[in-house]
Amino acid sequence: MGIDCNLRDQLTFYGSFHANKWNQLIHFVFVPVIFWSFLVWLAYTPELIAYDVYKHLPSGTPAWALTVARYLSFNGAFVITALYGTYYTVLDAFAGLSWSLCVGLPAWAGAVAFRTRVPNAWAWAILIHVLSWVMQILPGHIWAEKRRPALLTSFFQSVVLAPLFVWYELLFLLGYRPQLYADINARIQRNVAEYRAAQRPLLASGQ
Repeated sequence: MGIDCNLRDQLTFYGSFHANKWNQLIHFVFVPVIFWSFLVWLAYTPELIAYDVYKHLPSGTPAWALTVARYLSFNGAFVITALYGTYYTVLDAFAGLSWSLCVGLPAWAGAVAFRTRVPNAWAWAILIHVLSWVMQILPGHIWAEKRRPALLTSFFQSVVLAPLFVWYELLFLLGYRPQLYADINARIQRNVAEYRAAQRPLLASGQ
């Protein structure tokens, strides 16, 4: 299953591999960390556009915005964040824009700040990245979900969808689009039931 712009299909695909609540909680914590640590590596790439956002902010700009603006470097971290945000916005305007502002922008600025201020930031990012994957796969998929990760079925799709799915979990918790949540949850439950049913003959034959 490749990348497309059908929101229900995308969320159903990813959600079918993350139906267990403990697995969802683990991914809620570590998916943003994986995305951020990847941006740290990309923060080492040269700037594509030499534009100092900080210097162009008007007087009276809040202190927090000034702090963020200091680290808005238009490098590879910006490109990936912009691509993710654009794709998410195509799928769902509110979810995509809110993710871009609440997750993408802070992750981009935070990655550049970490790369700028922390010695050997790339090495720390590797360690954090690897540990986050281990936490997702071992406790999340092997012990809780008891199903292989989605990336083994569609690597590119699962990597791109993960941050959005986690963001939707929060939005749904806050009451966003209840009918969409009910529809996707029903489709996920059907997919999981079909998967479990297909596994029973295999388990029986191995006994």
